[in-house]
This record gives sequence, C-alpha cells and structure tokens, in this order.
Amino acid sequence: MKRTLIGAVMALLAWAAIMLVMPFAGPPGRQVAVVGDTGKALRTIADAGGRVVAVRKNAVLAVTSDDTGFVWRLYRNGAPLVIEGRIAAACFPIATR
Repeated sequence: MKRTLIGAVMALLAWAAIMLVMPFAGPPGRQVAVVGDTGKALRTIADAGGRVVAVRKNAVLAVTSDDTGFVWRLYRNGAPLVIEGRIAAACFPIATR
C-alpha cells in the first residue's frame, strides 16, 4: 500500500511539473491556459500581447505571441498560473453566463 501511494504521489508531481514547464518549451504560437479569475486573466493576456482562444470556468485559453518571452510576460503582468493549454482545455469546463 505504501509503495502504491508513493508511486501515485510521484506520478502526480511529475504531471504537475510537466504542466508547469510545457508553456516554456516548444515553438511560439502554441496554446497556454492562464488559470485564475477570468477578468484578470483576460486583461493579463491582452497586456502580454496574446490572443484569447476560449474562456473556460476559472481559466482562459490563449495563443502565445510569436516570441519566446510571452509566458514570462504573463507572469510579470500578474498571471497566477500558466499551464499547457491543449491539456488544460480538457480539465476546465466551458464557462456559462
């Protein structure tokens, strides 16, 4: 039982690390998700020069701009958490009014 629990915790930590690192890796123009307050996320994306793709409950999906510093600009402009967008799209339900 203890070994299974340790394995599950290690897998969860590895998944979290991948989700946090993925926005910094890969080519410019990929999707990222800004997690947090929707209004603040929309302003943060606009201030950083990104384009909103979809609004989800507690997350906003955006396409990065064509330069490699976009994710850093999101954090500098107040994004609490930026994760990989394609995977995040399946994790957050579509926002309803």
